[in-house]
Amino acid sequence: MYQTKHWSKFAVAALVFVSVVACGKSRQVKISDSNVERATSPAKLPADLEKLWKNRQNEQDLRQALVGLEKFALENPQYSDVKVLLCRGNYLLSDGHLWLKLTGDADADEKVKEESIQYYDAAVTWCEAALAANPKFRDKVVKEKLEIEKALDVLGPQDIDALYWRYASLAKWSRMVGFTTLLSNRSKFSAMINRAKEIEKAMGKEYFYSATLRYDAASNALSPTGDKKLADKLFEEAIAKHPNYFAVRVLYAESRLKGNEDKFKKQLEFVLKGKAASLPEIEADQIVEQRKAKKLLDEL
Repeated sequence: MYQTKHWSKFAVAALVFVSVVACGKSRQVKISDSNVERATSPAKLPADLEKLWKNRQNEQDLRQALVGLEKFALENPQYSDVKVLLCRGNYLLSDGHLWLKLTGDADADEKVKEESIQYYDAAVTWCEAALAANPKFRDKVVKEKLEIEKALDVLGPQDIDALYWRYASLAKWSRMVGFTTLLSNRSKFSAMINRAKEIEKAMGKEYFYSATLRYDAASNALSPTGDKKLADKLFEEAIAKHPNYFAVRVLYAESRLKGNEDKFKKQLEFVLKGKAASLPEIEADQIVEQRKAKKLLDEL
């Protein structure tokens, strides 16, 4: 069985990494200069590790899964899909399990927030490692010393997972670090999402339950200068497209509906009464969103 330990072992055990550019406060982009050819098929994980990942709605299972996935990724660097799982897993630990521990008391929450920042940073790092599996992207960042956001044009459909989850993780990291860092990284968020939209267009289909539409909704909802009416319209559109995707309803309620108790309750009660298994590939994530919905309702 895998033992829980801190994600930063990755930085020690990984192949050579090159520090490329400062990114906001206290983090650096780290892209491997190792010329590893990306596998053309997904990794086959050990059964016990697959089970831990499937049960990631349980915090301890997720923590152990991250340790096992990290070990697997270091031993099998050709599997960029495993690096994306590490990105998503670190994101879920912070955005889900650690978020549920926040009490609203600044002193009590400080330690939780510090840990959250570390796991969001780990998520960004693993997505950057996944993006580095694209040799053209790696050359632009490592050899030409370009910022990641100036090298996005060479990314394609096989990179959209790492691209999107890097955006999501960097955005949450930036928001938690502080408003100044969030503002300084806004152009990075736009660059990543705009490239994701271009890839969606090339693929002829949307990505991950209208992910880029949710970005447009959330960016307007959370920005001081955002168009709030447009945010509401886009949230409703995203919900109409994927009514059983719980995360968009939780985000809508938290970011826009706290002043409207009826609508706030309506969205969150739908989540609580819904079936997480209606989207079996993300059932575990859906269960975590149900817990978040309950927390928000309990705090009302």
